Amino acid sequence: MKEIQQLTKDQLYIQLKNQSENFYSTVSSTLDFTFFEDHSSDEEDLSEFLEMLDQETAEKIKAASLDPNNDDTPTIILAENEEKNALDLITEAGEGYKIILFEQDINLSENLFVEDYVVLIVIGNIQAKNIIINGSLYCSGDLSCTVLFGASGNDNETFINGNITSSLIAENGHYTVAEGSIRSKYLISLHNAIEGKEGRFIENISLDGSNEAELLHPEIIDENDYFDEGAFLHFINKNTPDAVFK
Repeated sequence: MKEIQQLTKDQLYIQLKNQSENFYSTVSSTLDFTFFEDHSSDEEDLSEFLEMLDQETAEKIKAASLDPNNDDTPTIILAENEEKNALDLITEAGEGYKIILFEQDINLSENLFVEDYVVLIVIGNIQAKNIIINGSLYCSGDLSCTVLFGASGNDNETFINGNITSSLIAENGHYTVAEGSIRSKYLISLHNAIEGKEGRFIENISLDGSNEAELLHPEIIDENDYFDEGAFLHFINKNTPDAVFK
């Protein structure tokens, strides 16, 4: 990835406004709530909360809230993708949140990975082998891949303004939505929702619920009969989606 320049929030929003109104509204409202909303009105509630604690704990929490380095405001970067194989979007230790804007299609022969401190915004289409989203992904066009997997503890989302086409679409605590349709051979939805506003068309097997031990390959089930995320990611790198189900 080649960083071109840092952007302000206003510069980013101007770029988004040049896309559809729906795309701009969805992305900006989420970013405003997550990063840019003024939370000063919460100070009174914080004071009341601190009064309920012992003095030592209250002082630690107050100091942390006043720490200038404890700032979740993200760095916003306009970048170009120079990778043709795999693309890992990660942050360095202590770097904080990062919003990365690509004004181009992403076409990869291997995997795209977005870590939990990264918001990726793509003005264009995305094509890759496996797409793993722990942070957030916003795409103005279509997305196609073998596996699309989101897992973020229900904190982040994947929003595709067009259609999603995959062999397997899955989530383990991650909201995934396409404004268009979702077409996939298999679906695994465990702790959130996978939504295609113009339809969700699954050719073979849909797992919507908690009976993963009955349907999924034993290698991706833990000793308590639950979905094992780490084992799943390892499994899909070595096997086709057809092998995920029994």
